[in-house]
Amino acid sequence: MAVLAYPKSRTAAQTRKISKPAERRPPSGDLINTILQYADQQQAMGGGRVRLSLSARRIADPVISGPLGREAGRLHEVSILWDEREDQIVRIIDEPRGAAPPAVLVFDEAAAEEGAFELTAAALDYLERHGDAS
Repeated sequence: MAVLAYPKSRTAAQTRKISKPAERRPPSGDLINTILQYADQQQAMGGGRVRLSLSARRIADPVISGPLGREAGRLHEVSILWDEREDQIVRIIDEPRGAAPPAVLVFDEAAAEEGAFELTAAALDYLERHGDAS
């Protein structure tokens, strides 16, 4: 009589569904409002836009991070691209821990009007290969 290497009945580990890693949730409105209210770091991005974020000192302040609970750990990962001319949010930038900072394209309207932009060799090559066929 042959002996099976594995039992026919399922074990508890086999019947549990394998869960997928939890998807990263977008920042809550409370987190975004906290950044807008307490941002102490502003990085000019050109075109009237500013990147708003909180310093480590501000994040450590319990008055600021306390109401957010577990989500307070994301304060150093999230920043806001704010348009000062329109007084509105342009983009929420969410950088997971250990990730390289995202490339943010900055368009300076004043410099564009003055013709200060030049195409790089890579850009010219791209246009040559993928130019408009019309």
